[in-house]
Amino acid sequence: MPMTSIMTTGSAVVGKAGSGVSLAYDSFYTEAGLQAESVVNATTRVDWTTRYPTLGSSTRFILSDTVAALVANEAIKFDMTGYPSRIVAEDLINVNRDTALRNLGVLRDNKVKKFVAGGDESI
Repeated sequence: MPMTSIMTTGSAVVGKAGSGVSLAYDSFYTEAGLQAESVVNATTRVDWTTRYPTLGSSTRFILSDTVAALVANEAIKFDMTGYPSRIVAEDLINVNRDTALRNLGVLRDNKVKKFVAGGDESI
């Protein structure tokens, strides 16, 4: 599945969406990825997309995990017929939602923003 995204990869999305994800969603991955990146930026009030190349690997992994979870949910919602049951698809949606919410909470934290910017936030 081709996907153009700064913060995540198509394989990360498919890993979160599971084996039942519809191939018909392929043409929507890039748009969904850009939308998810915009949601992360707006929610955290940081333009992570622009800063991404200068970020450390820990922050990149959190951003990738968040965007992949958001896009995976869109892919699952697009067509649930590939999953063994609707309950399985809904469980994946719940897990991805929880992952995204947790990560957004971490990224919104001012101490995390200071740490990412290179400030000293000693424990």
